[in-house]
Amino acid sequence: MTAVKSGGAGARTSSGRPASGGQGARYLEIEGVLRHEIETGVHKLGARLPTEHELCARFDVSRFTVRQALSNLRDQGLIEATPGVGTVVIASRKPEGFVQTLSSMEELLQYPSETYRRPLKIDRIKASPELAVLLKGKVGESWVRMKAMRLTRTSSAPISYLDVYVLPEFAGVLDLPNSTGAPVVRQIEEHLGHRAAHAQIEILVGHVTAELAEPLMAQENDPALIIIRRYRGADGAIFLVTYSVHPERRFSLNIEFERR
Repeated sequence: MTAVKSGGAGARTSSGRPASGGQGARYLEIEGVLRHEIETGVHKLGARLPTEHELCARFDVSRFTVRQALSNLRDQGLIEATPGVGTVVIASRKPEGFVQTLSSMEELLQYPSETYRRPLKIDRIKASPELAVLLKGKVGESWVRMKAMRLTRTSSAPISYLDVYVLPEFAGVLDLPNSTGAPVVRQIEEHLGHRAAHAQIEILVGHVTAELAEPLMAQENDPALIIIRRYRGADGAIFLVTYSVHPERRFSLNIEFERR
C-alpha cells in the first residue's frame, strides 16, 4: 500500500514522488492514490474503503483533507457513502453519463447500444385510478408490468430503474432473450409486427424514493430525472408506457430539431 511520509522540505512519498507541502494539495494526492487503487482492483467493486480514521492515519492528514478527497471520488461516481455500511466502491472507472440524442422518431425508439435491461419482476395488474392517469387509460384495465434495471456493461451502478407497462396481447416479448438491450417497443415491432405510429416523451424532475435507493445505488431523496414514454399504434391507442427513474449524473437527454 502507498503511504505518504510527513516531513519538512524535500519529504517524499514511498513511491519516490515529492510530497506536497500544503494540506490543500494533499487531498488531490490522496484522491489520486485511491483512484489508482480502485482502477487497479486493490479496492474491488462492492468493497468498502478504509474508514476516514484509517485514511487519516495512513496519509498523516486531517479528517477534513480525507473528506475532500472522498468527496471528489463520489462526484466522479466511483464510490458511494451508505449510512451504517461505510464508503463502498461502485465503479472501477469514472462513469460516462449516457447522452441520448433524439432528432427523429426512429431515434426515440432506441437506447444506447452499450446498455442492457435486467428484469426484476413481471406481473399482471389492473390500473388503479392513479396508474390510469399515467397510462392515459381506464381504471381497472389490464396491463402487464415489468420492473427492471437498465445498466451499462462498464459500471455496476444502474443508469435507471424502469417500469414497463404493456397491453397483455403484446406481453409475450417480455420473456424473449434480449442480448442486444433493445427497448420493448422495438421488440414488439420486430416480433409482433405492431408498429408505433406516435410516441410521446414526458420529462419530469423528481427524486429517488426510499424503495429505489438501494437498487439504484443512490441515496433517498437524491435528485432524479423521470422520463415517461407513451407509444400509440396506427389506431391511436396506447399499447406501451415506460416510466424510468434516472439518478443525477447517470443519464442525459439531448433533443435536436432541424427546420427544413
